[in-house]
Amino acid sequence: MMGVRLSAALAVLLVSEAAPAAAELGAERIDAENAAVRRLGGPVANGGIGDWALGNGTICAVVSDLSHESALHPQGGDLVDVGHCGRADDQWNSVQPFINFRQGQVPPIDSMRAEVDTHEARIVAKGSEPGLHYTTTWALDLEVPTALRIETVIERVAPGERFFAFSETFFHPNSSLRAFTLDTSRPDLSPGFAHPAAEGESIGAFVRVMVTADVHVLVGQDAVGPGIAYGLQLASARRERADGANSQLPHISLSGEDSSTLGVFARPFWIGGGPSIGYLELAQMVFMDLDVGDRMVLERKLWVGRRADVASVTDQIFSDAPRVSGRVDDSSARLHIDLAQGGSVTQVRPAPDGSFSFRAPSGSYTLRVWAPGGRQLERAFAIDGSDLDLGTLRVGQPARVLLPSGTPMRLVFVGLDGTPAPRFGDDGLGLHFGDQEIPSSLITSDVSLAGVPGDPTSVAIPAGSYRVFATRGPEFELGRAELDIGPGASVPLVIEAPQRALETPGWISADMHVHAAGSFDSRVPLAERVRTFVAQGGDVLVATEHDNVIDFTPVIAAMGLQDVIASVPGVEVTSSGRSEAAPHTFGHANAFPLPLRPHAYRGGALSSEGVRLRRPIAELRALGGERVFQLNHPRQVSGERDDEDFLSHLSVAGEPFDPTLPLAHEPNHVLLERDPDSGLRDVDFDAIELLNGPSLAYYRIVRGDWFSLLLQGEVRTGTANSDSHHVGELVALPRSYVRVSDDAIEAFDGNAFGRAVRAGRVFGTTGPLIEVHLGEAGIGDRYTGREGVLRIQARAASWVPVNVARVYVNGALVAERPIERNSTLELPLDFEIDAFVTVEVSGEPDDVFRSIAPEATPFAYTNPIFVDADGDGSWTPPGLPDPLPPTIFPPVVAESD
Repeated sequence: MMGVRLSAALAVLLVSEAAPAAAELGAERIDAENAAVRRLGGPVANGGIGDWALGNGTICAVVSDLSHESALHPQGGDLVDVGHCGRADDQWNSVQPFINFRQGQVPPIDSMRAEVDTHEARIVAKGSEPGLHYTTTWALDLEVPTALRIETVIERVAPGERFFAFSETFFHPNSSLRAFTLDTSRPDLSPGFAHPAAEGESIGAFVRVMVTADVHVLVGQDAVGPGIAYGLQLASARRERADGANSQLPHISLSGEDSSTLGVFARPFWIGGGPSIGYLELAQMVFMDLDVGDRMVLERKLWVGRRADVASVTDQIFSDAPRVSGRVDDSSARLHIDLAQGGSVTQVRPAPDGSFSFRAPSGSYTLRVWAPGGRQLERAFAIDGSDLDLGTLRVGQPARVLLPSGTPMRLVFVGLDGTPAPRFGDDGLGLHFGDQEIPSSLITSDVSLAGVPGDPTSVAIPAGSYRVFATRGPEFELGRAELDIGPGASVPLVIEAPQRALETPGWISADMHVHAAGSFDSRVPLAERVRTFVAQGGDVLVATEHDNVIDFTPVIAAMGLQDVIASVPGVEVTSSGRSEAAPHTFGHANAFPLPLRPHAYRGGALSSEGVRLRRPIAELRALGGERVFQLNHPRQVSGERDDEDFLSHLSVAGEPFDPTLPLAHEPNHVLLERDPDSGLRDVDFDAIELLNGPSLAYYRIVRGDWFSLLLQGEVRTGTANSDSHHVGELVALPRSYVRVSDDAIEAFDGNAFGRAVRAGRVFGTTGPLIEVHLGEAGIGDRYTGREGVLRIQARAASWVPVNVARVYVNGALVAERPIERNSTLELPLDFEIDAFVTVEVSGEPDDVFRSIAPEATPFAYTNPIFVDADGDGSWTPPGLPDPLPPTIFPPVVAESD
């Protein structure tokens, strides 16, 4: 759909500074002198100074140093970057080894070294624990230059804790890499992209998703740079006994939406085994172990392909198989190759001229062709041991909409009269888990235009009838048009550009939680993320990639949009692994602005694994300046504890924060414990995310936590952010409006912005714009007096419904009044004690609003105005009232807002 051309200036952000390497073996530790050569380029290249680099002129890789964090553990020593040397195509996320399938049990590493000889270059990691020695070697040679060989040896040297399995989990959350599973010994059993569903965490769920496949292919996104695919193949798994006897070991594979796992058992099954592994086999594993003197030896190959398809990997695995070639009349088509009796063997992406080829073993096959705009065809064919030419496959021309140019806008396509919504950006891979489709990061029914060269000029669309809205966020009115388009037709979209409906002097809109290709769980190209942000009318984009510091400023400048939006570099500090210090992790938090350190591991991201929340807070504070630490999505609406949601488990407490109790009481008291070095507490964040995406149910439960903190004097700014990972998820809605002295983009001051956020001069919204004053005091200000008149002005574009305003004093609802769009409500208030006042405005979503902002409710809230009722010159927190008003902590029921 929306091809993104990166200019030379933008390419600097993604490309390694080194030219393609010569065919020479190399292995060494990265330092300041060689970093420009040894670091990889690409959207998620994380390796930096102190890590270990490996290369053979074709493939380059980086293994993190043991002092660096891994995805789930404070210890490094994991493969973090893999790509073609000098091509800036690294999309590898990370891989994490485990012992006995336990997330917290990671093979220890005591030492690392680099070795090079005439045959290969190696990185070797060694470690031990009572009774076991571990050695992992990553090696590249010149004979098979596109495969990184990985060998792990686990040796029993003395009695110790039972060892029955070794596994590796490689991560592809939010479909950042597209997972394909292949069994080379029984391809008729290969799931391909259609994986069994994983429901729950029971042993039954585990059994249902297990297969005996030996290859996992992870397909990258070619929209973020040169195409790439990775294929992890289990080449050999054996047990070497002390008496010299060897035996092959059974293995299992399973794939979930966020990760895939390859596991090997410590000995052959006594009973069962074969192509189907179930309860009988799993019951035996707890009795397995290595005897003293025995070794488990695992050999894997990580094949690297130069296209974003499966065939770029499987052609290397099936290198002796016949080649099948042909041509398709649309190069955007995707071809799937299945055995006639079932089982997926490969998938191929055609070259720009439509030509394609792939290798597959002899057999009877079905070729399925998918092309944008709803075009499909199938063809049966057979391979009899020799090469085969399939000729030309014709899917025909799609219907095409010609798009307007020169004006920023988001075009929302709505199907009419039975026409389904279009699926722009579909990669055609059909990734499923059970009946659930997992879309790519780029799939959407919208088209974003930034009004600059490089915007898409047309889109392929299924024939049918459509209504199209042109929007540019809550400050603009809508343009509208209707289309009827037949098969193969090209129709220009004639639509009025959105017109500004509301001015916001003194306020600047910001989304302080935005993801793109720099995150391990997103593959939205940076330029496309900028395009979507401009199309939505956002002003300040805060980059918050998971544990990777990114700055959009060069991208914005390369697109010529530096006078349209501003960017703040930051990071989402992502705690994923449990540890003794943080048994339930500290969840996710955003920190910004951060200095970008291009040669540092993860760009200089803050600590996240095995530490308490106060640790990264202290690291941010140590940088000085007006920086913001924001606690992200701190609660589960469902009430279940989740390690991504800090207030649901409080990290070290293992119990949820109780907003009805004082902070000094259990379990809340852990928030007040001071770090012996920094003196900071887990509660010393600056802001808390009240609106994360469109859910009001989420807002209502976190609001109770926020009110509890405010009542007890822990003043934190409430923010509203999109947390958008996909093109199809709205960015800059919800959004926060921040009050600044100069709201011109060219005058943007990052320090002033951070200062205003920390001071609470912020309101959040999914559509309505809200101005609130108590006397002359505005949002975030202090008012002095025991009585005053509260003025609420609710402004909104005509497509944003508004009908009610609610006023809270010290978290208790004191007034609920009807309010009309673009009107002002005045309400007298009296105060017996120091207090804080917050306001909410909302409306009922209609069909038009739902089309523009799916799943959202028209809603806005303010941060507090603080009331110094007794006039003593300071604000005294009122404390938790007794009894607690039910409006402060109402029961929350999951809802579709």
